[in-house]
Amino acid sequence: MTGRLGGRELTALAWRGLRGGLLACATLLATACGGGGGADAPQAGASWLVLGSSTAAGVGASAGMGWAARLDAALRDRGARVDNRARSGASTYQALPADAPRPTTRPATDPAQDVAVALLTRPRVMVLAFPSNDAMLGYGAAETTANLLLMHERARAAGTAVLVLSSQPRDDAPAAAREAMIASDRSLSAALGACFVDLRADLSGPDGNIASAYAAGDGVHLNNDGHGIVFQRLWEAAGSGRCAGTR
Repeated sequence: MTGRLGGRELTALAWRGLRGGLLACATLLATACGGGGGADAPQAGASWLVLGSSTAAGVGASAGMGWAARLDAALRDRGARVDNRARSGASTYQALPADAPRPTTRPATDPAQDVAVALLTRPRVMVLAFPSNDAMLGYGAAETTANLLLMHERARAAGTAVLVLSSQPRDDAPAAAREAMIASDRSLSAALGACFVDLRADLSGPDGNIASAYAAGDGVHLNNDGHGIVFQRLWEAAGSGRCAGTR
């Protein structure tokens, strides 16, 4: 894991890479999506799908500075886009297929986030970003892990590559919730390898809360620089080619 970057350094690094990295963008879309056959660029209109909660929806960041908005801006230069279906307050249960079994005490699927419906758009890559709501609602690590792996399985069966983002620190998380987040991260990392994007260490301060440099001020969400870290790590994971998918 690389060290933390300051706001100016991160912005300069990330956006210089976007301006000059068209080849890297093409590689990102070809490799992370399982593209092959020597293709140099994504097909026109190819999309990335984002399912998640408030951070993925951009909460805490200025307009256009959320990590999903930055990803969308980067991809549009290559004829691709982000279909962002994230909703504040969402848990993993709300993105499961509507017919997926669940305990009666868990929420029903949100039609706007139903992974089975979203996959009908045939996205090339899906990003799952549910960093803390499950744990804060008292759901166990095994539940969160199983839900994310089910969505991953459905997407891969449909020919969509998947990147799963880790949990994130939040200042109001009790010890049990922090333990559940960390346990789920461990399980997902073991199951998904390079398709799991570990963000927690980069975003955490010494006390396990959100690092002050990345905190939006509400104890839950990330500021512009924190969103920049998420974007950078996601960009690196996709562009590395280590998380291959199928078309």
